[in-house]
Amino acid sequence: MTTAMQFDRRLQLAALALLAASLAAAPDAAALDVIAAQRLARQSGCVECHSVYQKKVGPAWKDVATKYRGQADAGQRLYKHVTTGRKARFDDGHEESHPVVKTGDPARIGNLVEWILALPVAAPVDVPAAQTLARQSRCVKCHAVDVKKEGPAWKDVAARYLGSVGAEDKLYLHVTTGRKAKFADGHEENHPVVKTSDPDRISNLVNWILSL
Repeated sequence: MTTAMQFDRRLQLAALALLAASLAAAPDAAALDVIAAQRLARQSGCVECHSVYQKKVGPAWKDVATKYRGQADAGQRLYKHVTTGRKARFDDGHEESHPVVKTGDPARIGNLVEWILALPVAAPVDVPAAQTLARQSRCVKCHAVDVKKEGPAWKDVAARYLGSVGAEDKLYLHVTTGRKAKFADGHEENHPVVKTSDPDRISNLVNWILSL
């Protein structure tokens, strides 16, 4: 093994030790930087193959969390999976090297890993950030969590999308592209768009609605 390879190996082991220590502290979902985790996932191209709720080319992250749940070394194993290019097997039986995350910062990677492993059926989200964006975008004029206003309650939106393939992508488009929305009296209007161009803030809002 070359000196450079040994150095890289020591760095990787140090990063894994740091992750193990942070996971041992057992942070709850509120301690996670959810938006930062989503941002790293997007910047690394993870969202091309994965989403929180639905299987895409790869498994849904909530299913990844379920697979690892209860395993003492879950954090270390998932950390290796997203940083070392290990082989991933696809439905048709072929294998490819799994892409690696686009950062060498073990804290950012650890945050992403902890976010994925924290996923129950209802995704951990940054609730205050989602509510702030909803308020700033005047979504609350027509919607509430559990009461129908001019538009449906968000709990009913979540129920409607439950089990729908591509739910996150569909709802993301709904709140960003001004698609037609049908009202109780039958008329249609363009749905207002959210007041941000930050895809991670929008994804956080979408996942919050779907988690209700």
